[in-house]
Amino acid sequence: MSKFTIRSIAAARPMETQDPFLFAVYHKDHYPAGDDQMQAPRRGNGSDWSEGAPYRMYHGDRVPGFPQHPHRGFETVTCTIEGLIDHTDSTGCSGRYGNGDLQWMTAGKGVVHGEMLPLIKQTPDGNVIKWFQIWLNLPKKSKMVDPNQMMHWAEKITKFTTPDSLTTATVWAGSLHGHKALPPIRDSWANEESNPGNDVNIWFLQIQPGGSITLPKAASSRSTRSLYFVEGTALTLNGVTKVPDLSQVEFSDPSQEEVLLENLGPKLVEVLVLQGRKMGEPVAKHGPFVMNTQEEIMQAFNDYRTTQFGGWPWPEDAMVFPREKGRFLALKGVAEELPPKKQD
Repeated sequence: MSKFTIRSIAAARPMETQDPFLFAVYHKDHYPAGDDQMQAPRRGNGSDWSEGAPYRMYHGDRVPGFPQHPHRGFETVTCTIEGLIDHTDSTGCSGRYGNGDLQWMTAGKGVVHGEMLPLIKQTPDGNVIKWFQIWLNLPKKSKMVDPNQMMHWAEKITKFTTPDSLTTATVWAGSLHGHKALPPIRDSWANEESNPGNDVNIWFLQIQPGGSITLPKAASSRSTRSLYFVEGTALTLNGVTKVPDLSQVEFSDPSQEEVLLENLGPKLVEVLVLQGRKMGEPVAKHGPFVMNTQEEIMQAFNDYRTTQFGGWPWPEDAMVFPREKGRFLALKGVAEELPPKKQD
């Protein structure tokens, strides 16, 4: 029988993860209408993570978000639900994505990027921005690969509903009940071609009142699984274990049995599930760098001081694109990529 460890979490605060994941955070901010420059009505303090506030400025000044900052040794998986993000980086790449899009970015040997949250809407209902950022470790053999990124547009991301139409599952990575996600980026621990058998799954489950869904057994006894209950009031596991709202659940051995998730409350339940086979390598982590040894961390800081990981090619540390600019991805030397057009 599955055993569960439950601990509390909070929006906009890092949530504990298990190998092969390093970090996960759930952002939910209700910003007011933006001004003509897509700015908030107040200035940030440089590190605004206020709990209980309707919105946070994070490291932004007048536009909320995360101005340029470095990474090395892992990849980010940025999963959007609502709202838009403007991306720029030291390789010259840029993009605007959101409202269900997913960005895979391999930091590899080093990249500097910015993620800003432009307040595009000027209507009284303001700007709701909801998204997860997940850090997935890279194995030692891949920590110094070239930086890379790709976009999974919302129009193509795998989604399905249960037969009773009460549960919607978004498969950001891996597969669930025969529904397979789009392929991940080339060097990812989740890539079945370059790293087979790693059982990496990222699922987002939206369960209406009275709805349910069964999580299958993990493929390996070396797999870990964590569930993050971020919205709703009444989630029950296997008909017995009641999970408090804003909780994380760690599964002792997800390969042992299926687990039934039920929403027995009056509100929509939203759950993130992270699963993957343990990498089993030493982890040395300091701020934006994740390597295998402290010596490698020191080298990362030295390399960043010396090279700035290629330098910052943009005129501002906190780049935002014009309000009228739609969703796009621009990789250096490649024609601009746009999301697919809706079919009539």
